[in-house]
Amino acid sequence: MPYTTLTVRQDVAKRLRAAKSAGESYSDALARLLDNQPAKTVGEWLQSLVPHEGQGLFSPEEREQLKRDQRNPRNSHARRKSHAAA
Repeated sequence: MPYTTLTVRQDVAKRLRAAKSAGESYSDALARLLDNQPAKTVGEWLQSLVPHEGQGLFSPEEREQLKRDQRNPRNSHARRKSHAAA
């Protein structure tokens, strides 16, 4: 595979070293960081969920809490507000 040499400022190289996981190459770290960008549109966000289709995203406890919040939305709002203030 061909390689390209990049020149970056020392502060950027330091941040990249800190973001790199143990055993991860700089190329892998850069790819992970670049792939982990926020979606710009709802369509992009929905496409980003396709690889997770069929997988459980919430624990059973979290699912129960979501169901309780749906049944009683006023309590969920107050709880979110109290968490935001903390």
